[in-house]
Amino acid sequence: MLDYLGHPQHLSQGCSRRAILRLGGLSPLGLSLSQLLASSPPPDISRGGSFGKAKRCLLIYLWGGPSHLDLFDLKSDAPSEVRGPFRPIRTSVPGIQIGEVLPNLAKQMHRIGLIRSVSHSDNNHSTSAHWMLTGHKHPLAAENFGARRTDFPHLGSVITRYSPAKQDLPTFVALPERIGTTAGFVTPGQDGGFLGGKYDPFRIEGKPNEDDFSVKDLQPVPGLTRDRLTNRKNLLDEFDRFRRHLDESPEYADQEAFRQRAFELVTSPRVREAFDLGAESLSMRESYDMRPFGQSLLMARRLLESGVKLVTVYWHRDQPGVDTTWDTHSNNFNGLRDRLAPQVDRPISTLLEDLAARGLLDDTLVVWSSEFGRTPKVNKNAGRDHWGKCNSLWMAGAGVPGGQAYGASDKIGSEPVSDAVSPGDFAATIYHLLGLDPHRTMITDRLNRSFPIADGRVLNRFLGA
Repeated sequence: MLDYLGHPQHLSQGCSRRAILRLGGLSPLGLSLSQLLASSPPPDISRGGSFGKAKRCLLIYLWGGPSHLDLFDLKSDAPSEVRGPFRPIRTSVPGIQIGEVLPNLAKQMHRIGLIRSVSHSDNNHSTSAHWMLTGHKHPLAAENFGARRTDFPHLGSVITRYSPAKQDLPTFVALPERIGTTAGFVTPGQDGGFLGGKYDPFRIEGKPNEDDFSVKDLQPVPGLTRDRLTNRKNLLDEFDRFRRHLDESPEYADQEAFRQRAFELVTSPRVREAFDLGAESLSMRESYDMRPFGQSLLMARRLLESGVKLVTVYWHRDQPGVDTTWDTHSNNFNGLRDRLAPQVDRPISTLLEDLAARGLLDDTLVVWSSEFGRTPKVNKNAGRDHWGKCNSLWMAGAGVPGGQAYGASDKIGSEPVSDAVSPGDFAATIYHLLGLDPHRTMITDRLNRSFPIADGRVLNRFLGA
């Protein structure tokens, strides 16, 4: 089996001439290029107020669906089968309480705009994740079918299309792994979708806390000096002039952009420095926590500080095929207290402090997101199940007024009772802060149909407008 751009092809079934051409055109550089991005100029739009306040964005995606009822929207007056054992604690903002398992984040609440009324109709990991990552509902409501090129593009892919980074770093980076179901199906909404492969993220595959961690796609094959690499690129450019007539497809046309981007990344000292986590002091690394999630956040901070526009840090699996995500159908409370919450509480708190100390928080948007919340009623396995009707998410920095709890859920955290927020609203607000008008900026799919980049409204009141 050939795994190319995340789409397995069985060689026994034949491999298309187009795929062979692309692989053959890329391999002489000694690079893995499916991550690399190309871009187009942004539309000429401008807005006042909070529009465009974010120069960069960190999207923290907690794959599996953390329990809103145990982290950010506790119901201490609800029956025991709803409220669970955790108690709310005070935060740095009078009148706002969150769960006792997040004591460090509680001290950062003055920087956080909490939204307790995110709601949608999908209880499937795969398709609800697509909704939250793209701002558009998937045509299916299902699990275990895999990402497709007909999917809507990730927010970072749209940013790459309309507002690319101007220097040699990629616009959109994702780490430390692609999210997918336990059965092995890649979750839709993580890449360029129908925009095409050149808008996929640069993917860092691997856990940054490991001693042998390196960003392998920035390394040419052994023995290839910069001069030899340049010569090979020039030879390939010359060859392309003669074979361009063989295939006029968009995929073939993208090949030159992939290769040029690869060349820039591999030969740029600035790029290698941005991805070098070893340049951080041991004390800084330890402050972020030395486990995979904390070190991924530190890597994200380095990339954003260097010029990357959007980094997505996904929650990781400790072992392939083993569910160590936030999908707590059983043992929810012990899992949150002992394993999950400690891995996010201190690192995210450190991140917010670090960004503020560096003067970056004023124009860096930090987002906590997931596919859904959890059921109000605790099940027989001391767990909570999937619940799209209500969830708590948050944003911080880049013009988002901190110290607020926007929207409210009912007395058992089952559904919003005020200011309901859809996935499209959430995405539209992120785009607005990043300087893209979510209603006027359009994307076109492979059937030549045009869509606004997010199917929702900007949360102006949440932003203090």
